[in-house]
Amino acid sequence: MSEFIRDDNERGRTHLDSRFMRESLVDRTVLSNAEVIDEIAILPYLDIISLGGSSIIDRGKSAVFPVIDELLELKGKFKFAVGVTGGVRVKHAMAIGLDFGLPVGGLAMIVGANEEQNANMLYSLMAKHGAVRVPKDDYADLPHYLVDEMIPILTLNPPHHYWEKPPKNGVMPESGADFGAYMTAEGMGSRSMIFVKDQDGLYDKDPKKHADAKHIKRISAQEILEGDFEDLIIDRMVIEMLAKARHLKEIHIVNGLKRGNIIKAINGENGGTIIYKNEA
Repeated sequence: MSEFIRDDNERGRTHLDSRFMRESLVDRTVLSNAEVIDEIAILPYLDIISLGGSSIIDRGKSAVFPVIDELLELKGKFKFAVGVTGGVRVKHAMAIGLDFGLPVGGLAMIVGANEEQNANMLYSLMAKHGAVRVPKDDYADLPHYLVDEMIPILTLNPPHHYWEKPPKNGVMPESGADFGAYMTAEGMGSRSMIFVKDQDGLYDKDPKKHADAKHIKRISAQEILEGDFEDLIIDRMVIEMLAKARHLKEIHIVNGLKRGNIIKAINGENGGTIIYKNEA
């Protein structure tokens, strides 16, 4: 615990007595002891709802309009923000970037630009209902929008850009939009994180490729990391971060093509799959 000490021999100057004063902040022992007992949740009432680009936005009005109607049912009852991912245009831009030989940081830059398009489209559709476009630099304004019952529209890809770390395999950025959504929710100390996709949640294998795929209603992050999943419906890094969570210790994955699943999830019900942090 830091405290102020008055030093009369130094002309009354105030010094800060800190346990890190003479320590290296990259020292392994210092890092392991740098804990906060009671972390503050910045927005503990906030719900983050992520709309998949490929699974929802790219399907056009037949998928997006019913989701908007369901979101409007929540307005005034919950304080939530809606984020979007890039969808098929991200994959197209990524393919071109790889053809040009762009490094991972350059690829991360173009991904975020595609998501801006989807965010602006969703804002345009929902502006008359009180939606407001919120860039990453303006997240500090979220409490003002929420208290006025506005609906913030976010882009979710994390702004790592040229600082994107090299991936474990290949050259594709590991820090995708799902990861950005979860870290936004975790960093804000949010109440819930809901991923809206086009299937009923997590399966033991890709149901679009395997007719015998089994739906998983509830599973821990640790079980997924230790399991043999050939594919995941969300970024693997989300699962890795969930296993280390301090605030948001479960996520919901729901099928947005089926009306009512988002409402179930925001009410704490299992509308698809719940992945949670195993505290044991």
